[in-house]
Amino acid sequence: MLIINNWWEKRNETRGKVQAKFNQSSLFQATTIDKIILNSGVGQAINDKKFLESTIKALQQITGQKPKITKAKDSIITFKTREGMEIGCMVTLRGKKAYEFLFQLINIALPRVGNFRGLSTKSFDHHGNYNLGVRDLNIFPTVAYDLTFRNQGCQVTIVFKSRSVEENSYYLSSLGFPFQPKEKR
Repeated sequence: MLIINNWWEKRNETRGKVQAKFNQSSLFQATTIDKIILNSGVGQAINDKKFLESTIKALQQITGQKPKITKAKDSIITFKTREGMEIGCMVTLRGKKAYEFLFQLINIALPRVGNFRGLSTKSFDHHGNYNLGVRDLNIFPTVAYDLTFRNQGCQVTIVFKSRSVEENSYYLSSLGFPFQPKEKR
């Protein structure tokens, strides 16, 4: 817990680095993480509700927060979904919980991925937010292996206060985010 608290305090030091690099007059102009959203669509929940329940338990163990159940907006016959069906879950993390999750993702979960070579710098959207997909929730050590789901993954979106991709990328790399090294042409 002491390491995570030091990491929580490291965010202001990182904002100072961003402020200095981008010549911003105030620390409040420098970017910071607004929230982190974990979203998991459970397609198998149409046939068996156990998959949705186990995904909810897994996300709750990872984040320490109860996920919100998402429902289908439209009826789609080819996917056998009806409007209002429970088909996924999501969690929104803010403040200290967001940084605790980021610490856990960078230092514990991603190194457990086999053949991991880093994350792409091309995953920033036009709003400056970073998106990545986790293929298997079992890379998190807090998830119990007795939960039965078939390689259930989730989408992680890191939402920033700034829209600048360059600034947000520098902020994440200063925190120790494992980006892929740039290739020389």
